[in-house]
Amino acid sequence: MGVLAKPEFKYLLGDQPFYYKIWKVLFYIYSKIVFTFYTPLKVFGKENIPDSSYIFCSNHNSHMDVALLSASAQKSFNHFGMLAAKDYWFDSWIKRNLINTVMNLIPIDRKIDGVRRFPIKDTLLLCESFMNHDKRCLIFFPEGTRGNPGKIFSFKKGASSFAINLDKPILPAVIYGSHKAWPKDKFFMRPCKIFVYILKPIYPSSFLKTNTPSKEELAMAVESMTLDLEQKIKEKAKTLYG
Repeated sequence: MGVLAKPEFKYLLGDQPFYYKIWKVLFYIYSKIVFTFYTPLKVFGKENIPDSSYIFCSNHNSHMDVALLSASAQKSFNHFGMLAAKDYWFDSWIKRNLINTVMNLIPIDRKIDGVRRFPIKDTLLLCESFMNHDKRCLIFFPEGTRGNPGKIFSFKKGASSFAINLDKPILPAVIYGSHKAWPKDKFFMRPCKIFVYILKPIYPSSFLKTNTPSKEELAMAVESMTLDLEQKIKEKAKTLYG
């Protein structure tokens, strides 16, 4: 059975059942209220958002960053997916379904001794099917973890690799203020203004010389795209954090 035919991933394909949609919509409405009155959000660069699917990438300092990117794009959580470790987030029906009532998780297997039990091609197929329905998008944090405010770690290549393999643009963004509103060592949010700066999209075609690139050319394109993304986000972050 192909991965797209497996019932446990049906929520990623086409229209979702009502019980999946309603919690995402309610949480989006709650987030909008918070970002209007408690931690006011101001977004710059909305004109840079493509009228197509894209991979949203930003710096990452707070648990609220996913909600901030969703609100910045003015799309509910129904329209965004995130990769999640299959061996942890998909190891039980309860864990998988509780999280997926708010966020669309797409399984990716961590390598053990250089091998993935869940093939990366299956992850790409699920991402492609998810994004091709109603122009849905993915969210990546290229640092791979929450960083310290103003100090951005070197970017991992995952976002660029997926962008090139899926032929989807990366939409870079810089979040400023979430590190004050909800620091990673605090349990509750605090009132604070938050700003999201959406930069111009980066298209995979800019890094590919041919329509049928070799493995070496693909690897070079991923490397170049990652460096370009990292440079753009770091340059903008430097103007904000000093």
